[in-house]
Amino acid sequence: MRLTLLFAFAGFVESMAFGHYLTFLPILVRDLGVAEIDIAGMVGLLSTASLLAGLPLVPFWGAWADKYSRKAIIVRSAVVEAVLFLLLAFVGDTMHLFLLVPLVGLVLGNTGVMLAEITDRAPRARLGFAISLVGASGPLGLAVGPALGGPVVDHLGVQVLFLVDALLSGVAVAALVLWYHERADRRRTTERVMTLVRRSLTAVIRTPLARTVFLTYFLLLMGQRVVAPFLALFVEHINGPLLLGSTVGIVAGVYGLAAAVGAPIAGAAADRRGFGRVLLVAIGITAVTSGLAALTEELLPFMVDYAILGIGFATAGSMLFAMLATGLPDTIRSSVLNLSLVPMYLSGIVGSLLAVRILEDASGDLRVLWLVSAVCIALALVPAWSLRGIGRARGTLGG
Repeated sequence: MRLTLLFAFAGFVESMAFGHYLTFLPILVRDLGVAEIDIAGMVGLLSTASLLAGLPLVPFWGAWADKYSRKAIIVRSAVVEAVLFLLLAFVGDTMHLFLLVPLVGLVLGNTGVMLAEITDRAPRARLGFAISLVGASGPLGLAVGPALGGPVVDHLGVQVLFLVDALLSGVAVAALVLWYHERADRRRTTERVMTLVRRSLTAVIRTPLARTVFLTYFLLLMGQRVVAPFLALFVEHINGPLLLGSTVGIVAGVYGLAAAVGAPIAGAAADRRGFGRVLLVAIGITAVTSGLAALTEELLPFMVDYAILGIGFATAGSMLFAMLATGLPDTIRSSVLNLSLVPMYLSGIVGSLLAVRILEDASGDLRVLWLVSAVCIALALVPAWSLRGIGRARGTLGG
């Protein structure tokens, strides 16, 4: 449990910082002097650029963890995160942003390694809860971070907030270095890294479970990435510009808090009723709430809808990771779990570019993005249906 809490803390700090980045990026772009009509397009391009550099490295993080050190890979993520936000705190124009945001792709690559470590060390009967607890640290960071960061943005600016994120990331680095100790008896592979990479890629291609989970996750994330970078602009559209940072922070905070509370409860239920059944319910909830968001005209109904969406999305992600963690052999678990970043990167790149194109065709109507999001998420039900029989954390494949 101590290791789970340590990973949850590191995940919380990371998600809080990136919650600030994703939530307040449109405000930062505006502060840097970008014309109002160009803000949405600039945000979409920056969201794309932030993932391009890290994509080629995705297969290697898990392989390096298996061969050398899981701790090194996890600590590396926190170190790059601290450096990134320190530099963002002093960025001077959008060209500097385009040079810095590729570091976002170098921060990622720790989640799969953390989940592999927890899977090896947590009691099997409590695995679903442990994975959901680490998974909930992300939504919790998204809740606390923007909610507390909004007033800072309104009164001191986005870049002061990024400086605070850099300091907290440094604390996470220290905590991981001091209190995370790999088991001395953990078996490390002696095979070459490229062999491990090829094996993990081959495992994804040849394993029906991995292929289906990755496709489901890609469609879910597509639905999220089409709308997520533009949350501040949508909130401004329905509520006006007054205290925009604080308002967006509260909206994102409600989303994250609901997800942080709901996902572990759903994880505990999945330990009894099966990951697949809970997954289908979560995807259905997420698709419906995404569609309803397009119909909202006021802030309060949107906040309620967005909170329910957060529960559904966090639960679906936790279930997909739990299926991989319990359904893969020990020899490739870490590498394949880390390859779950591939659908995240691809959906982020494709989703952001798609959103920019849609906004151009729809004359900047942000509501259209929510409808496209709902369609993408609903499509995830198709591959997810074949996962409905996957059972409890003990690894059974029930009917």
